[in-house]
Amino acid sequence: MAEPNERSGTARLRPRARLVGLMGEDLISDEPVAVVELVKNAYDADASDVTVSFDSEQSRIVVEDDGHGMDLDTVRTAWFELGTVQKLDARRSPGGRIYQGAKGIGRLASARLAESLLLETRTHPGADGVSVLFEWGQFDGAAYLDEIEIAWEVTEIPDLSQGTRLTLNRLRKDWSDDDFEALYSRLSRLISPFDDVGNFGIDLLIPAHTDWSGPVQPPQLLEEPRYLLRGDVDERGQFNGEIQHGREHVDFRNRRLGGVGDVFDCGPFSIEVRAWDRDPAGLDLLPARMMGMGIREIRRILDTYSGVSIYRDGFRVYPYGQRGTDWLNLDHRSRQLPVKRLANNQVVAVIRISRESNPGLRDRSNREGMVLNSEHATLERSFKEILSLLEEYRYEVRPRRKTARQQEVSLFEPFDIADGVAEARTTLGPDHSTTALITRLEEQVSSGVSQVQEVFSRLLMSAGLGQMVDMVIHEIGAPLGKISRQLVLVERALADTSDAATSQRIEPMIGSIKGWLEQLQNLRLRLDPHTAGRRGRATTFDVRDEVEDTFSLYGALLDAYGVTYQIRSPAEPIKVRMARSALSQVLANLVDNSIYWLGRASGGGKIIADARRRDSGFSVTVADDGPGVQPEDRQKIFEPYFSRKPNGVGLGLYISRLVIEPYGRLIYRDDCDLGGACFEAIFERDVGL
Repeated sequence: MAEPNERSGTARLRPRARLVGLMGEDLISDEPVAVVELVKNAYDADASDVTVSFDSEQSRIVVEDDGHGMDLDTVRTAWFELGTVQKLDARRSPGGRIYQGAKGIGRLASARLAESLLLETRTHPGADGVSVLFEWGQFDGAAYLDEIEIAWEVTEIPDLSQGTRLTLNRLRKDWSDDDFEALYSRLSRLISPFDDVGNFGIDLLIPAHTDWSGPVQPPQLLEEPRYLLRGDVDERGQFNGEIQHGREHVDFRNRRLGGVGDVFDCGPFSIEVRAWDRDPAGLDLLPARMMGMGIREIRRILDTYSGVSIYRDGFRVYPYGQRGTDWLNLDHRSRQLPVKRLANNQVVAVIRISRESNPGLRDRSNREGMVLNSEHATLERSFKEILSLLEEYRYEVRPRRKTARQQEVSLFEPFDIADGVAEARTTLGPDHSTTALITRLEEQVSSGVSQVQEVFSRLLMSAGLGQMVDMVIHEIGAPLGKISRQLVLVERALADTSDAATSQRIEPMIGSIKGWLEQLQNLRLRLDPHTAGRRGRATTFDVRDEVEDTFSLYGALLDAYGVTYQIRSPAEPIKVRMARSALSQVLANLVDNSIYWLGRASGGGKIIADARRRDSGFSVTVADDGPGVQPEDRQKIFEPYFSRKPNGVGLGLYISRLVIEPYGRLIYRDDCDLGGACFEAIFERDVGL
């Protein structure tokens, strides 16, 4: 207690003993994670084998390894010191392994698991053993940490020749079947599949669950992916890898990730993605299915092991890849584009990093996950860009009529007469004239239904976009009006004030707000002609006006990406009568694509829009000096869901071609002046010329 007249001095922080329990609860999320932490300690001790065993009553856990063990000095300086710097200073174990634990708090896992811990350790056969008893219940009271006495003893340990044995008594919880399955899953995924960790095995013994007992290893199913992508990203962000699908191989060489101006700061890493089609047709092709494994069991295994894991120096960084941890938002991407994108439960993927090569990818203080800094953002972006290569390949090789979306559309099931055709072949024979007639009819119906499905999908898509625009136009009007009215009141109040300094400071702010409001009002007016009530209405307008309006709409992006543009048109206006929104939508998609590739891949550039009269109608050519479209992609770019953008939906050009069909056609040209991408929108029917 301070003396009454004291005015300065020094004091020491004295942590309460209960801090041990609090840290164990906060730093270690659950019991399976706590066991994993103890297994990682065995690896740091250069063990070649570690065994985790439960007793028959599930009241005790024993973790035993054959590592280098500890002498009394090490026990007293390492195990007795929370936050020890021993591993931090050394970085590597005596056997050369990179330490997995460097914060000196992993031992708190035992406090999370049990009320009592008996530590027994020995450095080599014939050496004295050391036994230490931790009664974690002592740490739950009001005592200070330095007041707790821990009993140790140098003694013989006959049944332990070398290594460390941790006996955890009086477990703090009853382990359920789900807990045991989670433990097996986490241990089986603890070590990297890249074979970075050699001479280290994990055995799990659970008397009540013989199926989860024995050497820990992932299920054989995970070795049988439908699609496999793997490769390396160097320090400059160039990807070299391959896709394997059956006997097919697709190679990628020196593919630059990101765009111009993107900083690749996360460091080099390796990647492997194993992917499956979860629909019955896709799962039936797996070897596991052919060996009698049921589809439900296959899906259960994929649910348990799916996700994207990060392995640093051979060990998994928790919780990346943990069940329910979709840290890359793959499910969100898949919901936006279910036909093409892979969901989190369809992939078992690993990313390999290291402390030495990736210093910016740092652990959070709670040991779960990494700091969400710029390096982490680069890693996320790069992985998704590589994953999109696999998604595009998968979309191209999968049969279109067997996609999950089409199988689930029950609206057209009444038109499926395949069963009737099969019955006719069985009853009448394959060569009967009626069978041949029904077979031809089935082919015609199937072809017609496919076309109807395609048009139906387009209509749904167009209707959805239109309703969204209608909603935005409607909902944005009210708040814009309220803001304008409130600004008038603010200006009146400001005029009545006698505080000149305040007026001088606020008036420029009001001017800025008015400018932003005007931009929003102009955007609303631009969108208004495209709402459902006006979308198909024919009006008379000048083609150049619409081209100028389109570039005006993208003014902010043009400036931001350093893109200039030029509009060419004849001296005499091209007056047309048609739905102005059709031209607007086509131009918007073309200009938007040019801006993206100029800004991302080239760091700026130029766009030329050229409007011309034709013998019947008119055309607008949009060309740029960007990277252009590769020859092998020019037939694919108009297909739905094809995109070379990392997060592209692949519908822009598809919808543009759909919109222009009543009036003409949209084509790709390779004879334009600028040398980049060049599209010509040709309107030659029903345009009033």
